[in-house]
Amino acid sequence: MMHTAAQLPEIYTSEAGAVYQCDRHNRLMLSFAGELTVLKLDAFLRLKRSVDKIDLDAMASSPDRSSDFSIITVCGCDRCFVLPLTEVYALKELLSGAKFVLELNSMLHECLNASLV
Repeated sequence: MMHTAAQLPEIYTSEAGAVYQCDRHNRLMLSFAGELTVLKLDAFLRLKRSVDKIDLDAMASSPDRSSDFSIITVCGCDRCFVLPLTEVYALKELLSGAKFVLELNSMLHECLNASLV
């Protein structure tokens, strides 16, 4: 039986969505734009790098119709994100917050394990 997002530990949440952790399947679950995307950690990091590469200022100031949306795909993710500027910004904030919490959690575990030794 697969867990629902409500039963999983929440890593980070914003108005745009949330990132959950599934220890049982060693996956992160991204709830964004009404969909749940299951990602391995490396796919999550690739997605974050791809979103971080998007120049929001250039996207906002460009008069070209092609700059109205950004298409984001990454290896290891079965979802293709087609997002307008506001959603790209929201996804960028969500992924950055989740990555920060993951790094903070990792540092806390390192400190606790070092003090036990």
